[in-house]
Amino acid sequence: MPDPAGALAWCLTQHEARHGAFPSEGGRNVWLTQFGLFGNERGVPLADLEAHALAHYATADFTEQEIRQTVGGIYRREVGKHGSKPYTASKASDNRAAFSASFGQKENGPPAELPPTFPAAVYDALPDYLRRCCAPFTGHERAVMLLGTLAVLSGCFPAVGGEYNRRRFGLNLFAFIIAPAASGKGTLAWARRLAYPHHKALTDASRAARADYEAELAAHRAAGKGKATTPPPVAPPPYKLLYLPGNTSAAALATALAENDGRGIMCETEADTLSGALGSDFGNFSDVLRKAFQHEPAPLLRKTDRQHLDLAHPALSIALTGTPGQLPRLMPTAEDGLVSRFLFYVFEQTPVWQDVSPAAGPPLTPIIDLLADELSRMIAAAPVAEEPGCYAVEITLAPADWQRLNTAGQAGLNEASDTAGGAGASTAFRLGLIAWRIVGLLIVLRCFESGQAPAGRLEADPADVGTALAIMDTARAHALAVLAMLPTPGGRAGGKFAAKASQQARIHELHAQGLSYREIAEQTGVPFSTVRNWLKDA
Repeated sequence: MPDPAGALAWCLTQHEARHGAFPSEGGRNVWLTQFGLFGNERGVPLADLEAHALAHYATADFTEQEIRQTVGGIYRREVGKHGSKPYTASKASDNRAAFSASFGQKENGPPAELPPTFPAAVYDALPDYLRRCCAPFTGHERAVMLLGTLAVLSGCFPAVGGEYNRRRFGLNLFAFIIAPAASGKGTLAWARRLAYPHHKALTDASRAARADYEAELAAHRAAGKGKATTPPPVAPPPYKLLYLPGNTSAAALATALAENDGRGIMCETEADTLSGALGSDFGNFSDVLRKAFQHEPAPLLRKTDRQHLDLAHPALSIALTGTPGQLPRLMPTAEDGLVSRFLFYVFEQTPVWQDVSPAAGPPLTPIIDLLADELSRMIAAAPVAEEPGCYAVEITLAPADWQRLNTAGQAGLNEASDTAGGAGASTAFRLGLIAWRIVGLLIVLRCFESGQAPAGRLEADPADVGTALAIMDTARAHALAVLAMLPTPGGRAGGKFAAKASQQARIHELHAQGLSYREIAEQTGVPFSTVRNWLKDA
């Protein structure tokens, strides 16, 4: 049975574990708004929550009137959600909604909780540019636009970074939206459109440079040997671009990254575009993606021309959408290294016919194109990275905010480990880095919002740290739902994709022990040619 009397104390404990204690300055309204939304859903009576807030949070510059307006406004606007996830002293999970069969929950396991969307307070606290990007959308589509835009922006400011966990990182994010067909996840295409003008400017300049090169080379050849007055051009110019195609090979991806200083964005509205490439004979670049998230070196030797490509500091951003059935084709098991690197958002909703007439609202294309032009101006005004891994703009947090991040991270680690074991712990660890990167993006947008380009050392606003931690909190619930959808090695078979992943892992293990291809084939029963193909690019 719901327990309203005990809900306030429980909600306060849970909220402080994730977001820290009530801030003494900066971000107080955001903190209280998030607490109010959480308490309302869990069935905390308005009178109880308001009385607690007035007794503990009222100050000279955070008045009782402001507290009453904040808390009362939440309960009035969200009256339909009051008690929608009531706290029960014995077993809170009794009241959780579960995914439908389309999400393929693991057999013999409990159904995963249907994760919540981002609280309204998250959108209210966003920088102006992000708010305007999300404003034309509602519900889950607004969440898709938020994550898609964050992922795209994370690949647009390569000169911004800093230190996290004693290592140097840029702001690159991996985002994956998972929902059944006709659910609205195609909103990601609008996020991609934001940076397309910059992408087109790069490719147009690359084509012009290539045309000049071809003309110079043709003129040199036409002059004849020994008659040319200038030396021949040494090599064709690099082909610069922002968006990298997901339908590519390992060698082509490495070449594209090398020509773009190790940077780029993959933005695909069908996850199978990327998973199909990873599963092809010339694919198998999952390791490059994993290393790019961490900016770890990813050297590659091309067989065709024996060219050695040394990606010393790859910095890739990824935004994907896909159906639940496409998930295991990209990430076959819960322990696949890609899983912990992604910011997930999982949802389902009944398809509803929308008003397609002009009366439904203004066209989206002009709105997004204006935002795209604005982003192009921001990119042009931002500092340029002199070389990969060198950050002209340094992101940092105040000591109190580092502590908030540590506290929220520890609480999330406990929850994820209890729920999903080692795979959950791995996800929780990297969600800390993801939250830090989101903070960095919010700082950059705040600079432009104030009319200044980011420069030098920038300390995060506590309110933006709270927003990033709120996003991390919701993202953890979605990541745990994804882990519940994927098989774990050693458990019940999860289909042909899990079986293949298990075979590949065993083959790589035997190869590391020094066994030959033929010996591995004999031990595993996998054909010799398959063993060779799986290992040739390892």
